[in-house]
Amino acid sequence: MRKRQFYVLAIFMLALCCVVQAQSLKDYLDKGDKYFAKKDFENALLQYLEALKLDANDPNTNFRVGISYLHGEKKGKAVTYLEKAYRTKPEVDEDIDYHLGMAYQNAHQYAKAIEHYTTFKRKNKKLIEIATQKIAECEIGDSLAQHPAYVTITNVGSTLNSNFHEYSPLVSNDGKTMIFTSNRSTDEYKIKSSTNFEDIYIAHKNAYGWGTPTKISENINIKFNDAAASLSPDGKTLFLYYEEGAGDIFTSTLENGEWSKPVPLNKNINTPLFWETSASISADGKKLYFTSNRPGGRGELDIYVSELDAKGNWGKAVNLGPTINTPYHEDSPFIHPDGVTLYFSSDGHPTMGSNDIFKSEFVNGKWTKPVNLGSPINSIEYDGFFTISADKKTGYYSALREEGLGSADIYEIKFNDPPPKVATPPVVMASLQPEIIEPKKETVAVAPPVQEPEPKKEEPKKEIVSTPPPVTEPKTEDFVDPMLQQKRDLKVVTVLKGKVIDETTAAPLNAVISLVENETGRVVAKISSNASTGDFELVIPHGGNYGVATEKAGYLFNSINFNLPEFAEYQEIDTHILMVKAEVGSKVVLKNIFFDVGKSDLKQESIAELENIRELLSTNAHLKVQINGHTDNTGNAATNMTLSLQRAESVVQYLVNKGIEAGRVAAKGFGSERPLVSNDDEAEGREINRRTEIEILEASSTGG
Repeated sequence: MRKRQFYVLAIFMLALCCVVQAQSLKDYLDKGDKYFAKKDFENALLQYLEALKLDANDPNTNFRVGISYLHGEKKGKAVTYLEKAYRTKPEVDEDIDYHLGMAYQNAHQYAKAIEHYTTFKRKNKKLIEIATQKIAECEIGDSLAQHPAYVTITNVGSTLNSNFHEYSPLVSNDGKTMIFTSNRSTDEYKIKSSTNFEDIYIAHKNAYGWGTPTKISENINIKFNDAAASLSPDGKTLFLYYEEGAGDIFTSTLENGEWSKPVPLNKNINTPLFWETSASISADGKKLYFTSNRPGGRGELDIYVSELDAKGNWGKAVNLGPTINTPYHEDSPFIHPDGVTLYFSSDGHPTMGSNDIFKSEFVNGKWTKPVNLGSPINSIEYDGFFTISADKKTGYYSALREEGLGSADIYEIKFNDPPPKVATPPVVMASLQPEIIEPKKETVAVAPPVQEPEPKKEEPKKEIVSTPPPVTEPKTEDFVDPMLQQKRDLKVVTVLKGKVIDETTAAPLNAVISLVENETGRVVAKISSNASTGDFELVIPHGGNYGVATEKAGYLFNSINFNLPEFAEYQEIDTHILMVKAEVGSKVVLKNIFFDVGKSDLKQESIAELENIRELLSTNAHLKVQINGHTDNTGNAATNMTLSLQRAESVVQYLVNKGIEAGRVAAKGFGSERPLVSNDDEAEGREINRRTEIEILEASSTGG
């Protein structure tokens, strides 16, 4: 009997423990939900983590832990919990794919993030715009992460940073004094009530590092928010933000070791109803770059510049324009001592997530397209208030990082020299290169040797009689599609660069290089190579079939084709474009003439190249040419001969229909008789041998 009573008691105690555990789990979840509803994610997380100790596999609890982390400073930790919730219960939340996308994005797992954002986009038609933006951020982040900047980034440490916000670091020219802004406080009431306003602090560097910061001056720090904006080169004038009116820019001067009471700048800088947030003074003290959301701007905060007039007053503010400013926020400008390099933060230009830091230069009276400073300087979190030394070797900025001391911290950036490049021989990419260039990080493409099976007849070469005078040399204004620079910033392009040279003498040539989208015939870019060096650099976007035509008076045009997938890797190709003089016997391969397999009908993508031939013949009225068709050795030799002739005739017929005299263009088919390289290699050899050429037969009206 006593033994039976023992078993009953044991079962009762076990049941009681289960009840207590169940009640405790519900209690933790209820408390967590109350904090979560108030957006107190820190305390909500503590409750949810206690709940997980009681049931580690509950999908709902794991989901809540993940969401709480996403709203805190340790967003990367959300992945583990959201993944578990999703595996256990895919329908745990209708927006689970969005939250997982955010978690993966913060953990720099961009491919997985894009996968879930894409699913979310498909399921939530009303939120397509948000999902599209997040996908774009992931693509930018992934691209920049693959090509990180050569920098060393260091948290300046707990002497300056705290678990509150620190930002806007201003460092003196000698690097020994830093003025910065923080909302740190030891007053619990102010912290809980969010009335711990920002103050300006100053710290000095000694042999051991940065000393303890102190509030800069009772004359400067007021009851409400005030923030450092810019320091004059001599360190004696401080530009600062004061929360008066809607918020304005003030200045304070250092006199006899004391900072004066700040005074506002004039009405050209400050407005009575709008917000002026930050400023940067040029090294000569004559230009002030500042931000404002005044009417007439591009959108939210814009960057303006004002110049000091002869009387020492700030003149009318001028908006820096659409190249710099977007419909969103551009803030914390910093004009470098060189006077032409502007750094600023933006959430309107392509970013990795929140605000990123960008750089633009003032060249030939215009601001260049802003360039993202890249990873690891920028991240998915906030990055801003960037400054840099005169030698551009040391920078400081404010950033939110999981590994930081809490909230935004100040970081030091050391800009390192990139490792030396391994020297490689120049790549010859004349008219006989492969039709399709596959994307690779480092592409080394050597043009195949020309193998002429028949000896060339010895006959005098004749240059085109009507050689254009010097005035016809390229004077083309460089044109580049505005989207190209953005794609280059994202590193979803191929950069073709090198020299344009004469095939025989290797002399540099000034030529016009056009990039054409073959499918539409649209000219995407038109640039000129350097007249003295022959140097050029052409950006080719991924995701399309493009023709590159290089033209110069007295020469046959050079033809290159790029057929690049949408998600190809960034690559740079160094090459020499060889130009062949327009003489009797000269010929080049037309790399942008396309036919379907086994057919002779010209494809639409061939039109741009055909128009280049028409233009060549129209410009050089005494030129007579032959279009040569070639195939590989696959199939019947007689059929190949017929097909090659029919293809050449299709080109001739197009030109005749466009007004070229029939007697000036002939067609000839060679089938597989004249291979350039061996047909044994299907991937490259046969592809190279399948080609259409243009050959000069006569270069004068007499037929020579």
